Amino acid sequence: MFNRVREAYHEQIARAFKQAPWRRQTQSVAVLASILLVMAILGGFYLAVAARAGTAGRDLQDLEQQKANLIRENDELRASLADLMSINQMVARAQKLGYGPVAPDSIDYVMVKNYPTATALAPQPVAAAQPPASFRDWLTKTLGAWLSKTAGGG
Repeated sequence: MFNRVREAYHEQIARAFKQAPWRRQTQSVAVLASILLVMAILGGFYLAVAARAGTAGRDLQDLEQQKANLIRENDELRASLADLMSINQMVARAQKLGYGPVAPDSIDYVMVKNYPTATALAPQPVAAAQPPASFRDWLTKTLGAWLSKTAGGG
C-alpha cells in the first residue's frame, strides 16, 4: 500500500509538470513574438539614429557650402575695395567731383583760437633726392654720413 501511495504521488507530480501541447505552442509563439518585438524596437532605434546622422551630414554640407560662399563673397568685396581705393580710381573720382592738384601758394589756412599749438605749419614739400651716379658715390656718401655721426657722438 505504501508503494501504491507513492506511485500515485509520483503520477500527480509528473502530471502537474507535464504540459499540454497547446501550452507549449503558445509559449513558443510568445517567445518568438517577444524576440521579434525586441528586434523591431532595436531596428527602429537604429533607423532613427541613422536618419539623424544623415540629416546632420546634410546640414554640415550645407553649412560648409555657405561658409565657402561667404569666404568667396568676402574675397570679392576685398578685391572691389582694393580697386576702389587704388590711387588711379581715387584720382579719377576726385577729378569727376571737380578737384585737382593744388599749388602750395593757393592754400588758405584758418587760425583757430585756443588751439593747443601756437602756430599751425603746413608741411614743406620734400625735394626728391637724386640717386647717386654710381655705387661708389653712394658708398662714399653713406660711409661719410655714418662716420660723421659716430665721430660726433650721435
